[in-house]
Amino acid sequence: NNPSPALIKSIMIKNRIFFFVCLLLACHGALGQTLLMGRVTDGDGKGIEYVNVAVPMLRQSVGGVTDAKGRYSFRLTASDSVTVRFSLVGYTTVEQRVLPRKGDTLVLDCVLKPSSIQLSGVVIQEEQTRTSSFTQIEVQKLENTVGPNDGVESLLKTLPDVNSNNELSSQYSVRGGSFDENLVYINGVEVYRPMLVRSGQQEGMSIINPDLVHHLLFSPGGFDATYGDKASSVLDITYSRPTETHARLSASLLGGSLSAEGLIGKRTTYSIGFRKHANRYLFRSMDTQGEYQTDYTDLQGVFSYKLNDRTDLSLLLLCTRNIYGLVPMTRTTGFSNFYESLELDVYFDGRELDRYTTRLGALTLDWRPNDDMQVRWITSAQYNNESEQYDIQSQYWLYQLDLGNTLDSVNRFDRGVGTYLEHARNFLDTKILSTQIAATRYARLGSWDFGAQLQHEEIDNRMREWKWVDSADFSIPVPYDTPGDSANQPAAPELQHFCRAAHHVTTTRGIAYAQRELNFTTGSDALLKLLLGVRLHYYDMRTDEFMTNEFLASPRISASYQPQWDKDMLFRLAAGLYQQPPFYREMRYRDGSLNPDIRSQKSYQVTGTFDWNFKMWDKPFKLTADLYYKYLTDLIPYTIDNLRIQYDAENSAVGYATGLSLRINGDFVEGLESWASLSVMKTQEDILGDTLGWINRPTDQRVSFKIFMQDYVPEMPWWRMSLTFLVGSGLPTTFPYQQDRSLDLRLPAYFRIDWGNTVRLSQIAGLKEKPFFRKVDDVLLTLEVFNLFNYHNVVSYIWIADYSNTYYAVPNYLTARQLNLKLTITL
Repeated sequence: NNPSPALIKSIMIKNRIFFFVCLLLACHGALGQTLLMGRVTDGDGKGIEYVNVAVPMLRQSVGGVTDAKGRYSFRLTASDSVTVRFSLVGYTTVEQRVLPRKGDTLVLDCVLKPSSIQLSGVVIQEEQTRTSSFTQIEVQKLENTVGPNDGVESLLKTLPDVNSNNELSSQYSVRGGSFDENLVYINGVEVYRPMLVRSGQQEGMSIINPDLVHHLLFSPGGFDATYGDKASSVLDITYSRPTETHARLSASLLGGSLSAEGLIGKRTTYSIGFRKHANRYLFRSMDTQGEYQTDYTDLQGVFSYKLNDRTDLSLLLLCTRNIYGLVPMTRTTGFSNFYESLELDVYFDGRELDRYTTRLGALTLDWRPNDDMQVRWITSAQYNNESEQYDIQSQYWLYQLDLGNTLDSVNRFDRGVGTYLEHARNFLDTKILSTQIAATRYARLGSWDFGAQLQHEEIDNRMREWKWVDSADFSIPVPYDTPGDSANQPAAPELQHFCRAAHHVTTTRGIAYAQRELNFTTGSDALLKLLLGVRLHYYDMRTDEFMTNEFLASPRISASYQPQWDKDMLFRLAAGLYQQPPFYREMRYRDGSLNPDIRSQKSYQVTGTFDWNFKMWDKPFKLTADLYYKYLTDLIPYTIDNLRIQYDAENSAVGYATGLSLRINGDFVEGLESWASLSVMKTQEDILGDTLGWINRPTDQRVSFKIFMQDYVPEMPWWRMSLTFLVGSGLPTTFPYQQDRSLDLRLPAYFRIDWGNTVRLSQIAGLKEKPFFRKVDDVLLTLEVFNLFNYHNVVSYIWIADYSNTYYAVPNYLTARQLNLKLTITL
């Protein structure tokens, strides 16, 4: 029964002939076919996955599906023109006619636009955000912001109720609150900013990396009990958990960034971002000339691992380093008033060197024991190290300017001369350890939210700072009433300012909250949502000299009502108590000593909101209006000089803030969202016992108007323009040597326009078929114009005395008009 060797040999020969004939037939078929390939993208040039690319034939259709980067390829056998159809749920179907040629490769790219059909999941998410105090900002908008500090805060400053008169800083005030009254969360972890920063030049960049942001929510007030304990606003940032692999490289005249995200196996994801930023290019336009050393570097990453279908583990790591150095040389500032024109010339000796580092690590466990329960446990540690060191001597000459005999000549008359000598050796270390657990249980008519947190803080502060002024031939403060009198004996010079401190402060906090959400449908089919919650906070603060503690209970309630009218309108009312326990900076007097009797500041808030979705020019728009009132007690008065906040360290004032804000947003240009916002606000305080009555708070910006606009030319879809327009009334400021706040001065109005133009090189017909552009997802070239109209904004004043001891407010100007070029490559 065994086959003979001859038979086996014959069978092998026949098999080889068979496979050879099949190979020839396959090659002939391939040579007679056309390879159709290309890429499907959205309006922003990003690849779209799972797009069905089909060619309907006589007997059956042929085609394929796009991959994660929007690429596809398949072969055609037709010899006549055919129609290629691109379709995906949620996008408008596109059909293109092509003429295949045998043996050739045909490249066919397609751009899909979102259809007008809204998926139910998107609608649900929109309604959840709409019925709360939060505004959700699409991450794509971050790519189109223009400014020296592009990113999250630059976009926030275009929203109503958010005020900032310093483009070099990421700090902002909301509805009359200070910079210290804003909560910032990254992946559920509260982030603390450096406290020694005095100016926007020193700050560097925001701690939030916009390349990693996946989800962004912002509330200007009236937020629920799950957030606290600050009195003004919440910025809730969620970093991305990628579902595919991407990389992004960006470089400009101000620095560069590199980010990457992707999957490792089926359970592990990563998102990593690196940034390096230097503002020396911007500082060249400022009055003070010198050798600037600016180096901001940070490395951030989020790593997640899926333990099982119901349990996820993630790790957030963040490390930033900011170095600011200055060897000042000269400064020339011209200014004028109604009566005269003046010029200040300053010559410097000395240098300044500041360092700010932040390290943060957070481990998060997400557990879903069943479909009705979610539990999150977060343990985090943050360490901030700050140092501020300078010795600078400033010798100044004050001149009066008058026109000479010709139009080109100017006469200079000496009005004053003096010297400033400033010294500082300030060091601040902050350690914050926290563990918290939060849970959500879905119940009948809504859900329960509850959580608890334990936090320990350690602050070590060493300060030695003083300032001496020799102005117009005598020292200030003047030790005698009559300078130059021969009867006066030599006296030791008196310092204009002196601060000395050596403190170690430890604080332990216990926090808990509970909240109930209820959803009803009335007899008229209107939707009613109630949110009731309470937040509890106990802290124990200890130093080497004293101990203090306080227990706080903050109830909050909100209700939203959406009637079933022909017009899509929603009404919301929120009220609550927002108490801000003191941190270290609020309890320190200006001489460096601490107040053991400091208490929490309290804000009683009521907010009414009107929300209307409507159509104009056959396009969707939204109009939002907020009317609010805040009554403030146990206030700690403060002054602001540029970014430096100096507290009185006494709960010595009451106050209020009231205002109206309007915002309209929508697709003024098809496919691109823009908005305009208007804020009218007034905030005042009454310092008890000073007999001055109500005075304006340092953040009392009465009116502000902002526009964020995007545009493009339909005939050139690869070109896009974005513009940021900000104008706001001037903020109050104080004379630094006055004993009270009776002198009410204001900075000039803030006005700024930043203009950006972006070209998508990968969408230009002559370039997109090049080998390099087919290997990348997108290539953007952006030209930005900062401060388009070169308006001289004033951030603060320095006060100079002439020979008659009359003080003049010399403005500190912000940046002038400058250009920036940026290249971004996405893989």
